[in-house]
Amino acid sequence: MSKEMSFRVQKPRFILLLVALTIFLIFFALSHTRHKQEEEQQVIEDYQVTHRVFLDIDIEGQRLGRIVIGLYGNVVPKTVENFRALCTGENGKASNGKPLHYKGTQFHRIVSGFVVQGGDIIHDDGKGSESIYGGAFPDENFKAKHSHAGVVAMGNTGPDSNGSQFFITTVKATWLEGEHVVFGKVIQGMDNLFAIEGGAGTYSGKPRKKVVIADSGEIPKDKWDEE
Repeated sequence: MSKEMSFRVQKPRFILLLVALTIFLIFFALSHTRHKQEEEQQVIEDYQVTHRVFLDIDIEGQRLGRIVIGLYGNVVPKTVENFRALCTGENGKASNGKPLHYKGTQFHRIVSGFVVQGGDIIHDDGKGSESIYGGAFPDENFKAKHSHAGVVAMGNTGPDSNGSQFFITTVKATWLEGEHVVFGKVIQGMDNLFAIEGGAGTYSGKPRKKVVIADSGEIPKDKWDEE
């Protein structure tokens, strides 16, 4: 009789403990998720955009639209200056006599669910790359992360091999951390970026359609509000 009474008394306590533990675990999981989201948001928001540049995109000779990129000049100034000047074409010609300018070059690699890559001003096929500094230049730092779609980073062939090639992510790509220098993000035209990926992307990366940077340049700060 006493054992039966003991069981009846302990069972409600056990249920209460189980409910309390479940509530604690749910609260912990939600807190952890919220904290992680806040950290990721902080990474995205912490870097001031110091310059804006644009890429006007054509697919198979038809105008798609414009992608506007904000550059983190306070984080990676040398990398930003290289990209900015390649957008404007203000530094003349490369070692092979071709313009140091993205205008007229192709996106030679478009991987569905990953990246859109271009910037080969030398051969226009992904095999060439040259910076405004002559040849390649070292990795500046890896402070900014591949934390979301629309991140803009340098393409390379290994450490300290930055030239003119760059890529724009279409997904969060954290596995690239420490390997590619992030220097900006898309601030306008994400729909055009996804249109490039959807219209010309393949899993192998070889574009199904010809995607060209028809024009590129810098947007003066006094024109930012007009964009």
